[in-house]
Amino acid sequence: MAKSLVLPKTIRSALHYLPIRAACCAAGIALACAPAAQAQTAEDAQHSAATIDFASCPKPVYPQRDMQAGHQGTVTLGFLVDENGHVKDSKVTQSTGFMGLDMTAQIALGKCSFRPALENGKPVQTWTYVKYVWTLP
Repeated sequence: MAKSLVLPKTIRSALHYLPIRAACCAAGIALACAPAAQAQTAEDAQHSAATIDFASCPKPVYPQRDMQAGHQGTVTLGFLVDENGHVKDSKVTQSTGFMGLDMTAQIALGKCSFRPALENGKPVQTWTYVKYVWTLP
């Protein structure tokens, strides 16, 4: 039985508004890219970076002093995640410029669960980087 290719909604919507000749060309490009996308997905299953599960931990609480002072910013944190998804080490790689914001995010996000990185389909220890944006309510 032949497989039917289902185009993503955004491509279907775009094809609806294109002239027939352009729609056929766009559909051909989408079909030509489909095997590459499937190959990339298989590759991604074998090699992936460690990822954080934000739902596994509470949102960092805005430090009172920083809130009163109007401090905001983005902190980039590095987490060394082992093969089991546990944080072994952490560091601030780019500061907000406010130690209270940086440390609060580092401590809070260090309590989150992580999915370990994969190399050749096997979990490995590696550094992963997370940006946390502090904005005043």
